[in-house]
Amino acid sequence: MPRLDARRLSVWRDLSRAVDDVSRRVDADLQREWAVPVGSFDVLVELRECGGAARPQHLADLLSLPRSSVSRRLDRLEEEGWVVRRRDPAGDDHRAVLVELTPRGRILWREMNVSYRRAVQRHFAGRLDDDAIDAAAELAGEFD
Repeated sequence: MPRLDARRLSVWRDLSRAVDDVSRRVDADLQREWAVPVGSFDVLVELRECGGAARPQHLADLLSLPRSSVSRRLDRLEEEGWVVRRRDPAGDDHRAVLVELTPRGRILWREMNVSYRRAVQRHFAGRLDDDAIDAAAELAGEFD
């Protein structure tokens, strides 16, 4: 394994700043257009990819967030009518909760997804050629 020299450390910092900057820009675009932060959109994405329903702990694991952070996001999404929390009928524990996308939540995801994709194209993908995308994909795969 190569040593952590000044160049490697500098590249790490630059990459970290670049990811943070792109994330902030995508978030700002969604906030401007939908008044919904990208973190809430991420919850809708994960719910949709789980078939429309998941336990909060599973969402927290998928999003790599503490359960309390996901709970706050779910509170907002539920207040807006985009998700509902129900007792999990498959759970052995009567306290087990399942979060489900509502029809309104599915519509919001579908419409916001267009804006999200446009923002990712503008701030990230559109700035890279195919070779750079391949290199980024390879790099990201190193951390799976």
